[in-house]
Amino acid sequence: MRRGWTLAIWAAAGAVALVVLLQAFPLAFDLFPHEWSTNRNEARAIALERFHDLGEPVEDGLVIPVQIHNTVLEKRLADEVQELGAEAVRQSKLGEQLLQWQVAVYEPGARPYEWRYRARVNARGEVTELRLRIPEEEELPEIDPVLARSQADDFLAGQGFDLADFGEPVTRRIETEKRANLTLRYRPRQQLLGDELPYGIEVTFAGDQLTGFSTWWDDARENDVQAALQPVNLFEQFRLFVPFLVFPFVAAIFLRRYHAGEVGVRRSLHIFLLTFGAGAVLVFVTALPTTESFNFGLLSRVQTAFVWGFQLLILWFSAVALLAAISWSVGEAFARELWPGKLAAFDALFQRHVGNATFAESSLRGLAAGLVLAATLVSLLALLPAPFGDPTNGAVFGPWWEDAAWPALGMIAAVLSLSLYMELFGRFFLVSSLVRRFGRWGAAVAAVLLGTLLFWPIASATSVPSSLLMGFVGSSILVFLFLHYDLLTTLLASVTAGIATSAAPYLLAEDGFLQAQGAVPLFVAALPMLLSVRHLLGDKRFVYRWEDVPPHVRRIAERERQRVELETARRIQSSILPELPPSLNGVEVAHAYLPASEVGGDFYDVLALEDGRLALAVGDVAGHGVSSGLVMSMAKSALAVQVAFSPEVADVFKTLNRTVYQTARKRLLATLCYAVLDPKRRELLYASAGHLFPYRIGRDGKVEPLESISYPLGVREDVSVIAKEAHLEPEDTLFLFSDGIVEARRESDDEQFGFDRLEATLARLAHQPVGRLRDGVLAEVDRFTGQAPREDDQTVLVLRLPAA
Repeated sequence: MRRGWTLAIWAAAGAVALVVLLQAFPLAFDLFPHEWSTNRNEARAIALERFHDLGEPVEDGLVIPVQIHNTVLEKRLADEVQELGAEAVRQSKLGEQLLQWQVAVYEPGARPYEWRYRARVNARGEVTELRLRIPEEEELPEIDPVLARSQADDFLAGQGFDLADFGEPVTRRIETEKRANLTLRYRPRQQLLGDELPYGIEVTFAGDQLTGFSTWWDDARENDVQAALQPVNLFEQFRLFVPFLVFPFVAAIFLRRYHAGEVGVRRSLHIFLLTFGAGAVLVFVTALPTTESFNFGLLSRVQTAFVWGFQLLILWFSAVALLAAISWSVGEAFARELWPGKLAAFDALFQRHVGNATFAESSLRGLAAGLVLAATLVSLLALLPAPFGDPTNGAVFGPWWEDAAWPALGMIAAVLSLSLYMELFGRFFLVSSLVRRFGRWGAAVAAVLLGTLLFWPIASATSVPSSLLMGFVGSSILVFLFLHYDLLTTLLASVTAGIATSAAPYLLAEDGFLQAQGAVPLFVAALPMLLSVRHLLGDKRFVYRWEDVPPHVRRIAERERQRVELETARRIQSSILPELPPSLNGVEVAHAYLPASEVGGDFYDVLALEDGRLALAVGDVAGHGVSSGLVMSMAKSALAVQVAFSPEVADVFKTLNRTVYQTARKRLLATLCYAVLDPKRRELLYASAGHLFPYRIGRDGKVEPLESISYPLGVREDVSVIAKEAHLEPEDTLFLFSDGIVEARRESDDEQFGFDRLEATLARLAHQPVGRLRDGVLAEVDRFTGQAPREDDQTVLVLRLPAA
């Protein structure tokens, strides 16, 4: 029941958010035309029909319609909205220039800027520019200004202009090498801003030939407006380079984990092809109109579009697709260890198992959350005071897709490719990789801040602070969705938010074709939910089958199983090795055990006997790892049992040799240094079976090895060990250790720490307490080896007799 209510709340939130979005959009974009009734195809037809007024049509001509936005003029007019009102600005001759269709006709093989005809059609279908281009090198006779005025008046009247609305035109003569051109500027009697921003219509003549009309405006503040727009424009350009800047860092992690067998490439290849394919579709449907203002030297207009599209695909979309792919690979390796459940719905999508509640719930959440995110950002833009709000009309379009014959297709392709890049890198990779180092909240904060700086906001404005605010809010919501829910919810929310924000002006248009361009992308965003909606309340969940698990994930699982087993073995071993007290029978004791791997082969013990003596032992089973650890555990247990039964030196060596020989014959051997210390009589009985000799350190700093030679344990069935006796002095120190101390090496060469360095260190630290002596020796070893990994277990046992 609770689950049903939760899903109902999500569905209701999405529906309400769509309504809020459509209500908030006209408030946020208050200069967007409210009567957008002319689509691309209609503008094309209007322009081609009106070109007949200027001359004969071009045979087999290339016709390129493109949507244009005058951002500088819009920013300038936005400053006047509070005083004049948005409606007055929109309905003015200046306001109709903010969103227009430009239609250019090229002769076959023409280069950029060599159009034959060009027209501009506003959102209501009115022609605001109609021009014929005559090459500069064509020589034409000069026209009389009076005749030019008469022809210009007749032409404008024929184009539907009421000349009574205009004052006397101003004639301007422009001399060129081949001819003299005339321009007649007509200024409306009613000016929106008076002399502060004059504007009007101008009729042009090339020599004696009329070449059409266009709009003009002069603004003394134009340079100031352009300067105000530069920071946010530079910030947007910086974000184009982000994939190239971050790629080396992600690639380094990917290569390291790939060589370790911790990442897979099959799903990454699918993501690369999907991201790159979406980019290819976008380039294919937009390359020709998008390059209308480009010029690549001697290339023709069509060649320019081809070269630009190829460069964009190879240089940018390939980098974006590759970054998305390796971000998935690395992020997956982290996420499957931390939150395997966050990938279930995403895995179900790629495995085409969408008939389950796991996928259905994520799809509904992603769709609803995306609509909520879009409504939140657009509402925030509407609430921001000028000039922090004031988003331009161009901010809601693109990149490039608005120029496509079917904007819906370009919109879907653009949003999909960018969302895969931003979510897989910005949310999935960053959060999953940072959470281990900074924790859940630290990773979230870092991902939000980086996402704010590195990625384009879903809705933006014309100032850097507002753009960063939009990015911060959007990034925060998407990071929250990933941490609280799953990857598919986050990805669908990003796609839906991008589509919903871009689709809003189309849904509000007054033309059926334009409305369809907004409805189709929203339908595509809702498609995952529609395909699985009947499973929303079902009990069927996405369950991983063994054959569904990628090979690299199986390797990770196997390594994790081995790691857990080794960790368990290490804990068992740690419980076997004793934590010694600082004093036993009046003797000061200090010890350290540093294994080279999870399970080591060294062992040690100090056992207090009933008669006041101490039994001391340090041993080393050959190698390290599980096998050495098992033999060590048996040897350590046998030592404890034997000492309890008979602590004499010969008996202990006999028992431990038999244990090692029988359990590890032909595989492993062990060394042992064993001694019995009588602290009252200050006598030491000791022997070594292949082990390093212990050191006796006098109060005067003299370091003396206590030598005793015998075969290691396990080499022969019987071993003969002769105990030696040493008489000690008050405050003498005994130092027992394993070969990991003297054989420690630097990473750069084969030089070992050695006995000389150890003896010099012991002599220098002879007067220190046993704990500091132990720590000093280990510190010297660490200083010598630097960052080199520990190659063998290191064990230290230090005992000091009491004073007399």
